[in-house]
Amino acid sequence: MRSLIMSGKRKLPFLRVFIVLCTLTALVGCGLVQSDSERNTDIGRKTADADDSLRDPPVPYTVDIVVEGGSKDLISKMKAASALYVLSKKPPDSVLGIESRARADVENAQKLLQSECYYDGSASYEISETTSPLSVRLRLNPGPRYTLAAARLSYDPAPSVPETFTRRVRSYGLFGLDTEPLPEPSFPSHLPGVTAGKPVTASDMLKAVEEFPESLKKTGYPFARVRSQTYSLNRELRELYADIVIDPGPPSNMGLVRVTGNKDVRDTLIHNLVPWDAGKEPWDDDILEEYANTLRHTGLFRSVEARAIKDDATRSPDGITVLPVEVTVKEALFRSVGGNVHYDTSSGFGLEGTWEHRNIFHNGEKLRLTAPIATEEQGLKMAFDKPAFLDRDQNLSVTASLLHENTEAFERRGFGVDASVERKLTRTLWGGVGAFAEGGILKDAKYDEQSYSAYGPKFFFRHDSRDNVLNPTRGTTAKWTVKPFAGYYTKSFTALSQTLGGSFFYAPFRDNDGAKSDELVFAVRAEGGSILGPSKSTLPTSMRHFTGGAGSVRGYPFQAIGPRDEGDDPEGGRSYQLVNLEARYKLTKDVGLVPFVDGGMVYDTPYPEIIGDMRWGAGLGLRYYTPIGPLRFDVATPISPYDGDPPVQIYISIGQAF
Repeated sequence: MRSLIMSGKRKLPFLRVFIVLCTLTALVGCGLVQSDSERNTDIGRKTADADDSLRDPPVPYTVDIVVEGGSKDLISKMKAASALYVLSKKPPDSVLGIESRARADVENAQKLLQSECYYDGSASYEISETTSPLSVRLRLNPGPRYTLAAARLSYDPAPSVPETFTRRVRSYGLFGLDTEPLPEPSFPSHLPGVTAGKPVTASDMLKAVEEFPESLKKTGYPFARVRSQTYSLNRELRELYADIVIDPGPPSNMGLVRVTGNKDVRDTLIHNLVPWDAGKEPWDDDILEEYANTLRHTGLFRSVEARAIKDDATRSPDGITVLPVEVTVKEALFRSVGGNVHYDTSSGFGLEGTWEHRNIFHNGEKLRLTAPIATEEQGLKMAFDKPAFLDRDQNLSVTASLLHENTEAFERRGFGVDASVERKLTRTLWGGVGAFAEGGILKDAKYDEQSYSAYGPKFFFRHDSRDNVLNPTRGTTAKWTVKPFAGYYTKSFTALSQTLGGSFFYAPFRDNDGAKSDELVFAVRAEGGSILGPSKSTLPTSMRHFTGGAGSVRGYPFQAIGPRDEGDDPEGGRSYQLVNLEARYKLTKDVGLVPFVDGGMVYDTPYPEIIGDMRWGAGLGLRYYTPIGPLRFDVATPISPYDGDPPVQIYISIGQAF
């Protein structure tokens, strides 16, 4: 018995532990006791709720910038530099945050005042917490404005100008590149671009300092640089003094070109396009960039970089440094296949497939084959261009066609050949001579089928200063063409054809960098032509002048404007005139609207009547801008229609109307 009792006493602690564990398990299951993980989660939730309750809401405020003297320019510039103003729609969560912004603005204001020549200026702020929202006033007191006393230039080392080192201006003559001597490079004692006795802002001063060595790089000193610049104030006289030290570097001539990166394009073409006489002309960064752009515009390269090779400099016989030029290119793909689709109400859809090789004989020669398939034109066209033909400033152009044309005015099956050599006369002017011939079978309302031929020389002058050929925003174009020719159509004839036309592009707005903006572009074109000699009936129908349609006066059917025969079909004339007015406005970067007005007329007389009884059309266009040019969708209506003309014409194509 005793042993049993003693045994029971030993087992009692184990029973107690067992009972406690069972009780705890039951309580946890009923949710009366929390586990550690649940307890931690609950504590975290309560802490987050506490943080939300402690976080202050944003403190809205208004800001007023006041400048003593009321300078609107300073107010505008301070707004751009003000943290209070720029971040006013994102207020901080405390008054302390607003004060932090205000203190930063005081520092910014003082820097602004000094940059604008107000070196004694001061700034302060006031915060009023009695208003809702809270109000902040930033006050600028510019004080007197300092003027520039002098911006002195000195040179270290002193510039060297060799006796044979003479700048030359380039002009393009009919028989070669001409050069004319200009005065020696100048080294002024005062900085150009700023005026003593007037205030000068920090940005204007720094810009003038930066541009001066760049100007020396265009007059024979490719390594010119600013060695140092020091600025001091005379507070009694309220004047600023600037002392700039320039290192002009050695005078240098432009040397030979070394080409790397080309595989299929021969060095011959790249060297033929060099616009300087190696070793004899002073260095000019502008000419180097012009040369690089010439190579880029050939379409043969994806990239072109041109730079001086300083380490390989040599000496000319008269002791002038000669710097070779390294041209690094990456070739583009030379072959391409493409096409386009166009539509207008009068003639329907048209297709045009193209194949092009831009380096067919390895010297940049371009061959382009085009196959139009449309209601009015089917056949094959060829265009061949050779740059640097016999001279770097001459191009050879040959076109040929074999076409079937079927319009309201005539039906033609024939050929055409045209060859010309064009020479650059100035940076924006070209002149050319050539010859043409065409012939085939013509059918119109008067004659069932007649063979015809025409041939003769041609002469032309062309000006082009557009900034972009596919989508210009500024610049002008002009072209005058004279073609004396002879031929046969019902009988022999001789004639003199002349056309004169031009266009003008103007962008009135500028972007933030001061460059012309393409947000709005006004475009104007005017054109006219005449044919002297034969009567209209003796002149082949296909060689007469016509207007109307997508490329001339929108709103009218193709060739519809001008004299008509007894069947009311257009028969063309011996003279014409054309006017186009457009306002090209960009709604977004890629989409634009173009309201337009077109006018034109064709006459039986050899000269146009200048305005006279012109027919006008008006409409609205939509443009979608792509890397290859704008997609064009135009809707136009005739203002003075002929009987039977449809009220609306629709045109869909690629590229601007002109």
